[in-house]
Amino acid sequence: RPREGQRVCGDQLAIFEVGSTLYLLLSDGMGTGEPAHREAAMTVRLLREFLEAGIEPVSALRTLNAALMLRGEEGGGFTTIDLLALQRPTGAGTLYKYGAAPSYLKRGGCVTRVTGQSLPAGLQQGADGPESTRLSLQAGSFFVMVSDGVADVNDDGWLMALLEKFQGDDPQALASAILAAGRERRGGDDDCAVLALYRDKDGGAVEV
Repeated sequence: RPREGQRVCGDQLAIFEVGSTLYLLLSDGMGTGEPAHREAAMTVRLLREFLEAGIEPVSALRTLNAALMLRGEEGGGFTTIDLLALQRPTGAGTLYKYGAAPSYLKRGGCVTRVTGQSLPAGLQQGADGPESTRLSLQAGSFFVMVSDGVADVNDDGWLMALLEKFQGDDPQALASAILAAGRERRGGDDDCAVLALYRDKDGGAVEV
């Protein structure tokens, strides 16, 4: 959802598959409105093209970071990037972050926060990053990705509590609950984006 009073959202999402790998991608452009929307949309489009062309995530992300650094020198902006590469058959995944808000793993009432310390893409030195965290999405688990318009590491206690208490297995219902609660807390002062993924109790189907 865009910031209150804006027509377009500076947060952009993509969900796509390359072979047996499911990718979840969230990019938060600098600021709000049309400029942020353009930067985030370009980031999502280019990264998706790289990955669908068979480029490995680390190489794709570093290439994109270098391109954004050049754009920055010419007056362009920068964006955060959250990228989950999940192996559908096993639930094994790697989460890559450039300056992004925390992400969360939920299994039952147990919630784990995954954070990073790197700068956004376009500001991070090319030889560094992206930060990566290996994780396992076990049967009956959720993975949740948010932009900092929803919550950040300094204000996510309410989100951790919401995740702990949430019952059910519908990722759309969970994403909607998070988005509504975040907007109520912040009053629509920033763009908001939420991605939620659920791996069913048999360990097979993955819903987003």
